[in-house]
Amino acid sequence: MRYRKFPWQRNFSKIPSRIIASLARIDLRLIVVAETKVIPIVEIERGQYKHVGLTAKDGEVHVDDPHVPLSSSGKWSQRNVEGWERKRLDLPKTTKTYSWETPNFGDAATYGTHTTSRTREVYQVEFDEPRGHEIAVEILKPGEGDRPSVVVKFSIVSSIDRDHERFEKELLWALNILQENVGVCGVYKSTATRQEYLGTIALSWEVFPPGTADEIIAVFRKRRRGRATKDDAIVDDRLKLFASLKPTAYLAGTANFSSYIGAQFAPDLVVFENVRYGNALYVLYDDWQDVSKRSRIDLLKGTSEKFDRFVHTDGWGDRFLDHIKNEIDSRKPRKK
Repeated sequence: MRYRKFPWQRNFSKIPSRIIASLARIDLRLIVVAETKVIPIVEIERGQYKHVGLTAKDGEVHVDDPHVPLSSSGKWSQRNVEGWERKRLDLPKTTKTYSWETPNFGDAATYGTHTTSRTREVYQVEFDEPRGHEIAVEILKPGEGDRPSVVVKFSIVSSIDRDHERFEKELLWALNILQENVGVCGVYKSTATRQEYLGTIALSWEVFPPGTADEIIAVFRKRRRGRATKDDAIVDDRLKLFASLKPTAYLAGTANFSSYIGAQFAPDLVVFENVRYGNALYVLYDDWQDVSKRSRIDLLKGTSEKFDRFVHTDGWGDRFLDHIKNEIDSRKPRKK
């Protein structure tokens, strides 16, 4: 992807020393990534900050609601939307089975097809879920004079827990997202309580009984209280896909995780996706219940040894169907 050009340093390879010094002066457990910036209104009128919802016309400044920055802003903003995948060459390989449909006698139209599977050793892949961090913009002081500037506060909406084992990695991620998009970053105290914070980051599932695709779509639309969203088409498509495989239950994330939907096909076989980003579907196995106890940061912590990920590139649907049908069939009782 070609990233947009900005007149400031884009990101950091490690946490800057000034940030470490600021952290030392903060005695709270939860911190927010934020910073103020004095910006000439003429720069805002030229569209320099339009991508974060800060615009101006005829000297009047306008601010949009917080939103996820575009992936075109830079590497870290792209990871914020699409996630981050790393091949772990330092770990032992794991065994994976791949399945696909093969024509019988070279003529699928006449003789049908059969499932072909191949098992081979592959490197484990570690994947970080998209964080979906939003940038909020607030005007702290309006412009005055002939060549006015405004004082603007930019902040990442999500708080970060200093006691989390991945604190430094998550902090660097958030710092880089803000730095990429507005050219400044810092750390400040968070006023949120720990209970409020944990209530916004813990994933839990609401379980729905099986039914037809139309019945389940109606249930999910009622659950959204009739509010139309840009995710509706993706939700409907996924629910139809799940229904065609006859799941034993449907899953929906609660509270701030309402964009997560899934289906269960066996006690040790669950499929889910975050439809807000809609870039990959996941298949989990034995320890899938553990997912419901994790934060967004830890949701898919670990490597691909314990899950399979189907990125929505060309042909992903066929690859997923071949895989999940094979997994379902392998769990059916063997005929004697």
